[in-house]
Amino acid sequence: MRTECIVRCAIAASLGAVAVLAHAAGDTYQLDPFAQASAGFAGCPAVPPPLLSADEMRSQAHVRSERGLRCAMEGTCEPGGAYKRDPEINDRVKTAIASDPRFARASIWVTTSRKWVTLAGCVHTASERRALVGAVRALPGIERVFDETTIGAPKAKR
Repeated sequence: MRTECIVRCAIAASLGAVAVLAHAAGDTYQLDPFAQASAGFAGCPAVPPPLLSADEMRSQAHVRSERGLRCAMEGTCEPGGAYKRDPEINDRVKTAIASDPRFARASIWVTTSRKWVTLAGCVHTASERRALVGAVRALPGIERVFDETTIGAPKAKR
């Protein structure tokens, strides 16, 4: 009985993890929530959403279902899987950054995957970067923060 419940929970988790957004410009898919939180840094290039090809999406769906099965068997994730709260977390992070005047001059994009938040874009100083990462880490429901921001606008590639 317990095994059947675990398998059902894992299947539900994998189905939830594969809620995708298909993009009209070709066969690309977006699995994780993505949003721009601030747009105050002139000259900061836009960060594209994390898009996957059809093959990459199928591979990710397999990996995500394995994670869902593991966390269901270990009892470490809620029903619905490790990815269930990602849209709500992404919205919370976006709102927190957008409403914080310390980041009004930054351009920040946010992606969330299984409670792991990735910050990308441009900030003006190292202290602004540290404050941004610290503010996001302090929000509830976040397990890890990855900082991919640059200090200053990135140099144009030749």
